Amino acid sequence: MKKPILAIALAAMILFGASFGLNGIAAKNAQDTHLRLLQTVLPDAKEFTLEPYSGEDANIRSVHKSDIGFVVEASTYGYAGNITMLIGVNNAGKVTGLVVTEAHETWGLGSKALTDHVFLAQFLNKSGTFAVATHGDEADAFSSATGEDTAAADGESIEVDALTGATVTTKAVIRCVNSAVAYVTGADTSSSATSWGG
Repeated sequence: MKKPILAIALAAMILFGASFGLNGIAAKNAQDTHLRLLQTVLPDAKEFTLEPYSGEDANIRSVHKSDIGFVVEASTYGYAGNITMLIGVNNAGKVTGLVVTEAHETWGLGSKALTDHVFLAQFLNKSGTFAVATHGDEADAFSSATGEDTAAADGESIEVDALTGATVTTKAVIRCVNSAVAYVTGADTSSSATSWGG
């Protein structure tokens, strides 16, 4: 009778030890993945410190500071739920990279925000307030994003071509990017930089 109880107790201790060890490995892997994402959206940054954020912009979830800029985690409501992003902004206020880390948008429409590199590239190397384009031009957004650095003139918005059939998702992504740029540049967060925008 004692042998089965002893065997069960020994097995439980082994499973507990293995579980404890694997939890540590999982946490380390998650931390490494997060650091790689931060370095992807803010290239050439080596180390990051988590900055406390107590500002008024409800879109900002966290801020990671490096010597060359910031990575802002922003989240706002899209069409079918929250869209969460990491946005790299250098010290000059230019977007260096962005990635959608979570979205539950309509498959084939808003879900393209996760993978449409042409759409996301429209924000690169630019600084200012972004807005949905109101023109009908079919310009190559990727080519324009990889050209010279640009900044919006005072009061002028940088136009972004919307994802086809997903204007609400596009506006959510723009709100996240505008919040990140406004944080780094010190723009007024009560301005249209972080509003719904229509």
